[in-house]
Amino acid sequence: MDKVEILEQEQKLQFEAFTHDVGLEIAQRIVKKVKEQAPKPVGIRIVHNGLLILHYLMDGRKESPWLNRKEKTVLDSGHSSLYTYLFMDEVPEYKAWESSEEYAICGGGFPIIEDGQVTGVICVSGLEHLEDHRLIVESIEEVLASA
Repeated sequence: MDKVEILEQEQKLQFEAFTHDVGLEIAQRIVKKVKEQAPKPVGIRIVHNGLLILHYLMDGRKESPWLNRKEKTVLDSGHSSLYTYLFMDEVPEYKAWESSEEYAICGGGFPIIEDGQVTGVICVSGLEHLEDHRLIVESIEEVLASA
């Protein structure tokens, strides 16, 4: 994953209208993929317009601060948490976040973008950070393609 690819994902994976049902469908696709492909469970958190619309921990997954940290990273940066990881050396603010317990400078948080504006976030935590990111991106792609 490189900087150009992550920017292309953020430009491409935008919603005309994000609904709670769309969020649920994305979460269900993530869970299905994890059950088929991953050796361990994940947690999923979706926030839209300041409202928590989904917080799900698969069986065997314990609560951890990572979902909240990824959420804050996306909402404060306006980009995916993987973006902050890839651009950390170029953006001093992201570099400072690396040592903070409030942020997660790693993959697994992706912005909900409507009409060019970040209106929420989809977070996954529990696998290697690039896998967390991939699960979200693939699930959003599938939902957008089926709309």
